Amino acid sequence: MAQPQPRGGGGEGEQVPVQGKEAAPAHQGPIKYGDAFEVKGELAGQPIAPRDAAAMRAAEEGVPGVPVPQESGGGFSVAGFMEQAAQYNEALGAVQPGQASDAAARGGVNVAQDAVPGGRIVTEFVAGQAVGQYAVAEPPAEQAKAAAGSEGGAAGHGGAGAGGATAARRT
Repeated sequence: MAQPQPRGGGGEGEQVPVQGKEAAPAHQGPIKYGDAFEVKGELAGQPIAPRDAAAMRAAEEGVPGVPVPQESGGGFSVAGFMEQAAQYNEALGAVQPGQASDAAARGGVNVAQDAVPGGRIVTEFVAGQAVGQYAVAEPPAEQAKAAAGSEGGAAGHGGAGAGGATAARRT
């Protein structure tokens, strides 16, 4: 899964140095899904909007026991990035406060987990397209519990943000 690239905030034609490379032109315009994530179609061309970010935050928080990497001491949080991108886009006037992108409003925002030996794989989606994925290791006691077959079910969180944010656990 690709990680978002840092954005420059300079003026027209300003060059932004990239470590180990020649200076690249500064980013112009709003941050769109296709700029930050490996997505395609309608979603790729839409700016990241505040309600999309709020829905992703709600979906991340709706999955019990899953630490969001950035908030647990390292890694990348899709919701955290989307919140920053939405704030940038608001400052540019590309989106309005409380606005949702059309694709996210129609296709929703959700987080799903799949049980794997020793933990879970968490995948985050906007409009049905994966925008983040990471592994969560289970503590040894939880691994034993899962092996005994006592773990399972689904966790959900609906109705928040763009098209409803949902969280699901698949075993």
